Amino acid sequence: HQSSVTCTYYNTTLSRAKELRKGMATTPKKSTNTSTSEWRQNLLDWTAKQGRILTDEGKATEHYCSERGFPFASNELPHYHLERGDTHQVFHRWAAEAAAATASDQEETSSPIVGAWSRPLFTGKWEQSTDTEETVYNIQTGSLFIDLRIPTSKPVSRWESLLGGGGDDGSSRQAFELMSDEDLRLYARQHVFAGYSVISNEKNNNNSIHHKMSNNLPLCTRHHCIDWNYVSGKPRPRPNKWYIEGRNNNGNTPFHTWKEWSYATDQNGQCYYWEKWERIVGDEASRGLRLAMRKKKRGSNISSEEGSNDAILVAVGDHFNYIVGKQFLDLHTRYGDAGSTVELVDLALQHEDRDTAISHLSLAGGHGTISSGWKIDCALQPWQHGKNVFNCLTESSCNEEVKIIGGGNAGCISWEVVIGNDSWDVYECSLSRDELQQLLLSRKISRL
Repeated sequence: HQSSVTCTYYNTTLSRAKELRKGMATTPKKSTNTSTSEWRQNLLDWTAKQGRILTDEGKATEHYCSERGFPFASNELPHYHLERGDTHQVFHRWAAEAAAATASDQEETSSPIVGAWSRPLFTGKWEQSTDTEETVYNIQTGSLFIDLRIPTSKPVSRWESLLGGGGDDGSSRQAFELMSDEDLRLYARQHVFAGYSVISNEKNNNNSIHHKMSNNLPLCTRHHCIDWNYVSGKPRPRPNKWYIEGRNNNGNTPFHTWKEWSYATDQNGQCYYWEKWERIVGDEASRGLRLAMRKKKRGSNISSEEGSNDAILVAVGDHFNYIVGKQFLDLHTRYGDAGSTVELVDLALQHEDRDTAISHLSLAGGHGTISSGWKIDCALQPWQHGKNVFNCLTESSCNEEVKIIGGGNAGCISWEVVIGNDSWDVYECSLSRDELQQLLLSRKISRL
């Protein structure tokens, strides 16, 4: 009986969606400074502009070569392990090795960029983007990270109300059905990606010849396992690798501002892009809570599309980010010419193929605070605002009990968190088992 009611409701929603899409406005309220057409064009250009800055207007791949002093191995590429389907095994092994190294040193050796970060400035060539143009929450633990970037011009208030301010956990598909084709294109212009950050230091490089930055600066290489922009078979051809320059860092105190400098340089010997990052109030300067968990693969899921039905939760201090992989409908092999999610969505809609477009827009991600009762305050899917994050992460109710399995000398890397029917690997945790259990149980109440 429940299934028939659900189907009836869903079919009714689809019929209503078709009617609403015909007359649905695609712009927020006009501002006095920007016309409707300018607003639309700026939002449609958002992803392309980010790409122009990040790639030196398409020249970045040429900068990474042995002749210029910037060689790289294939396993440094951001989607190398994603395409091999071994991110669960490799990332967990890296986390275990890092934990063992810390234990053997008898002291904590943490990444210099552990924290919750905003991005006031992103610049390269002749363009720049600031925090007036996008909201960025970059939460980095000593292992896993989630980097969320949402344009401020996105019509959030209208999309928040698509479901009348409510709806069950399976309502995202219904929200997409209520969007016009134009809205789906606008919605595609945002970004979130997650994975593992490897910190290293260069040695014995002749910087004066190859115009490299100081060897004293640490390097970060990011490996992606869930990525909004990634489409199967079209991996990024250069590493996501950059220098970390902290402001007024004396080596003992965590810095509150740092710059990300491109690893390779342009034809003038300059870093072709850089980003300024600032610590967000409430992350406790990386000295408080640190938590990184990833949903385990289930039996037959082992050989499924890597990145689909995947999920990660990271928290530093009071801040958390979450990400849930795309829910594919066996349509991800269409439109082989598309090199990114934005290109694929645009192509699919040109062919009146909304199913494929929506499938690629199904990835979810966002930010929130633990002190609010784990409530989401900024998300790719605005209709998730105000919800408990665990209702978006798990297939179970947030009222399900929590169990933590494992222990021994290996520390938290051996723990497995079970919430209802879902199991999660713990990559990093600054709490004891009992403290972590109490923290996760606090998701049931409105405030801690």
